Order: sequence, then structure tokens, then C-alpha cells
Amino acid sequence: MKKVLPFIFPLASLAIVLFLAFRWYNNRTDRGSITPFAENVAIEELSDEDTALALRGVGDYESVDLKGENGNTGKLRYEINDGKVRFSVTADLENSPGTNYQVWLKDPNSEAIRKAFPLEYLKGGMSGTAAISAETLPFEVIVSKDSAGATAPSEILLKGLVKDKAEATE
Repeated sequence: MKKVLPFIFPLASLAIVLFLAFRWYNNRTDRGSITPFAENVAIEELSDEDTALALRGVGDYESVDLKGENGNTGKLRYEINDGKVRFSVTADLENSPGTNYQVWLKDPNSEAIRKAFPLEYLKGGMSGTAAISAETLPFEVIVSKDSAGATAPSEILLKGLVKDKAEATE
């Protein structure tokens, strides 16, 4: 026993280091499965001029009706240009103090979801605009009623799908 005792601590330490190295390697090689919504994709705010054009409907914009429950209605307008998807969301939702409406982008093929922007009250209802890389197409737009610091949509009000023009015609 006295001959084996000095080797127990170094072997236990080596086993722990090998286990941690194995876990690190597996985590590093699984990174390819993360969708574009999880990381490395920026959601940009549009300039005032681009926002005005998107909300007025000037340009070559596709239109999608946002479907919801409880009689909520909305419209999603988007344009694919210069490798970006510029889109605007307008919704006929109740404007009451303390109510926050949030737009989320979701990968339809997975559970990956990302907060895009809050809706603001304008003349035509609740509205917001943004741009995202066209590499993320297709993606689902979700409007929810959330608290300001929410990390996932809690009460989903409206949904719509943004597709590439080639996919939309098939």
C-alpha cells in the first residue's frame, strides 16, 4: 500500500485534467450547430429616412400579414437589398402606459430566438424597423407583450415568416 499511495494524487489530478480537456474539446467542436440568430449577426437600426420609406411603402417591399390570436392584426413589410433584409413591423395593439411590445426573430428550423427591437407608438399604431443580414433567411418575426428586460417572449401576440423571394415563389 505504501508503494501505491504516492501515485494516487497525481493520477487523480491527471484524470481531472483529461476530463476537462475532453469537455473543452467537445464544446469547441459543437459550435458549428449554433444558428445565425445565436451569435455573429447584428440587427441594425434603420436611419430616419429608411424608416420613413419602409413605413410609407415606398420601394420594392414584400408584404406579409402577421397572424395572431385575440383579434390582433399586424403587417410586416420587408425588402432584400445589398445583402440585408430591411423590414418594418406595424401592429394594431393597445397603447397603454407600462405595456412593452417586443419584436423577436426566430429561426423556423430550431428554437434559436433573438430580441430585435421594441415597438413604439406612432400615428399608424405600434411600429418599428430594423435590418439584418440576408444570410439569416428565412426567419420568423414574433411580436410579444413582455417586460423590458425579458430574455424570451412571454405572451406571443403576432407571428409572420420572412422568406427569400425565390422561396416565396416556389
